Amino acid sequence: MHRITASEPVELSADAVWAVIGDFSGIRKWATLVEAETTEETPEGKVRTLTMPGGRSVSELMTDDGPYHYTYTLDRPDMEAYFSTVSVRPTENGNCAIELKVEFLPRDPAQLGEATENMTKFCRGNIKAMKRALGIA
Repeated sequence: MHRITASEPVELSADAVWAVIGDFSGIRKWATLVEAETTEETPEGKVRTLTMPGGRSVSELMTDDGPYHYTYTLDRPDMEAYFSTVSVRPTENGNCAIELKVEFLPRDPAQLGEATENMTKFCRGNIKAMKRALGIA
């Protein structure tokens, strides 16, 4: 499994940041490209279904959650495995850091470089969107 981690300090409390970015069922608070979302409890766990531009639908299964973090997975045709974690880490000064982590395994090992570049852009873009939603971008 390969891992990409992106983190940025934020001059807000962890509670304030988590109120905006920590709701698995409220991704539209910060992800403006998501046109619609629904969440349902299934036998496998909580699933959020996102409607993206062009009507494309993405279903994400929450695999873990706790104070200031959640992890989800989704089926991707280009990946053998894919997990993404959204988290907030409180810091000693009362502020926090937003941290995004993606763990992935491309189906085609030759695509690792391109996949790594895409996952890095994904993390950086999401942190930028989160900060914009927090009014600090």
